[in-house]
Amino acid sequence: MKMNVRRLACYGLVIACGLLATGCISIDQEIFLNADGSGEVAVIISLPDLPEKMAGAEITSKKSPAETLAEFKKELTTALPPTITLTEAREVKQNGVQSIYAVFHFKQLDDIQRVLANFGKGSLKEGDIGSAPQWSLQIEKKDNKTRYTQKFFLDVDSKAKAEVKTSKPGEKQQTAEETKASSEMEEQFKPLLLSIIRMRFVLHAPSVISDTNADIVLNGKTAVWNCSLAAFSQGKKPIEMKATF
Repeated sequence: MKMNVRRLACYGLVIACGLLATGCISIDQEIFLNADGSGEVAVIISLPDLPEKMAGAEITSKKSPAETLAEFKKELTTALPPTITLTEAREVKQNGVQSIYAVFHFKQLDDIQRVLANFGKGSLKEGDIGSAPQWSLQIEKKDNKTRYTQKFFLDVDSKAKAEVKTSKPGEKQQTAEETKASSEMEEQFKPLLLSIIRMRFVLHAPSVISDTNADIVLNGKTAVWNCSLAAFSQGKKPIEMKATF
């Protein structure tokens, strides 16, 4: 029995190392906000440019890197609301990275939320990561100040809770000890696996930022937040980005 548990642990380590060896998924959202509330948002999704022999390897249980990028692009650039203009969309493959760049012009910040509402619905959910992501952006003006708030949330446990494991015909059922060991191993490796999806949020404010919870503020007007989906492995609340200017 101890040998079976050890094998489970070894398999988990191999899977984790394999995922990390392929590099991480990077999602960048950069907002350029004007004083009148209009502006531009650039969304950049990047994956490692794998060698041809590895290019067919699936980074999730259902999609290869190329298929994942194609799904991201589809979610971003189709069914756009009339208040949003896609000013540029480009695919770049160089310097060891393959990326998709999409730049949108918006008349008001609320419009961007309608674009992000579709982003990640299939690409993240179908990747066995969790629920469809939830995005929200808000601008509030009060006392000659503008307060910017953005929230992002993904319930990484929702799929696991909904699934009921059943044995296939002829498949050997796990013992109680093996099931417990497998569950514990999954919990231990979950933060490691979720950490391969990293996100960066950037806000270019039209005036000097006076208060923010950003990681760093550059030149007084640019706020930067970095995170990964590992933030949701224990915390069950949204990542919240705030800035007052």
